[in-house]
Amino acid sequence: MMKAASASLLVLLSGAAVASDWSPSRNVEWVNTSSAGGGTSIFTQSAIEVMRTNELVERNVIVNYKTDGGGAIGRREVANDRRSRGHMLLTLNYGDLEPYVNIEGGDIGNFTPLAVLAFDSQVLLARADTKYKDIDKLLAAMDANERLMVGGSKSDDEAIYQDLKNIVGGNVEYIRSSSTSEALTLLLGGHVDIAIAKPAASLDLVASGELIPLVSFGEKRFDKPFDTPTMKEKGYDISYNIWRGVVGPKNMTDEAAKYWSEILVKVAQSDEWRNNYIRKFMLQPVAMDHQEALEYMKAQQKVMVQNR
Repeated sequence: MMKAASASLLVLLSGAAVASDWSPSRNVEWVNTSSAGGGTSIFTQSAIEVMRTNELVERNVIVNYKTDGGGAIGRREVANDRRSRGHMLLTLNYGDLEPYVNIEGGDIGNFTPLAVLAFDSQVLLARADTKYKDIDKLLAAMDANERLMVGGSKSDDEAIYQDLKNIVGGNVEYIRSSSTSEALTLLLGGHVDIAIAKPAASLDLVASGELIPLVSFGEKRFDKPFDTPTMKEKGYDISYNIWRGVVGPKNMTDEAAKYWSEILVKVAQSDEWRNNYIRKFMLQPVAMDHQEALEYMKAQQKVMVQNR
């Protein structure tokens, strides 16, 4: 039997909470199903920092990393929770919902969507000493059937890899890591030739010159230092708009859901969030509340089921 690996970080949040009929009466557990250092962790820690700075929550928040089974254990624990009574949150992204629905047999109805706070996308990275100095050289290598090892984490990274393999072609193999930080470590160590990652998790390595971006997978180019062509610019219909959201367990009360939705929307509307997270990591801002997030995630699930 697999044992759920978890690491906890205690963060103190003090001050006046958002006015509501409900507020936390004890520590709050915020589950992440990817390892510390990746995009999910940066999202969560950034949100908590805004809560702390603006004194939005009166209780402690414990960030709990539950990554076994590609995050399946953490998702299942939150979905099946019956005891937290509003004191458990889960960061849920496109890359979490897709395997939950298509591999684990889950449904967004097993959660209470609370907010969607950002849109993200990915870039393809190589080491600074690579022979593939730009996307044209890499595409030529793929066309020549050169053997390429591709690194990345779960779901949305892997979906991009599958599109590269199916649409572009070539002799490629995917090495799946439990987090983006792990995938980038493999790239730096020469264990893979290229890696798929989000700017939030790779910014420091690109800014330092250790890694170089070759192409992006969004609808439009990122700003520097990720200003590269998009795959659509190169003539390939490959684009991903990755959302970042927060959910609670299915049995979260309406009062608790309203409380957390209001808190999270206030986070998204704050200057600290816009300056220290959205702009810093080149994301697109969004502030969907509980009802908007519910409808959006339902629509996303429908597309995922149709495409599987």
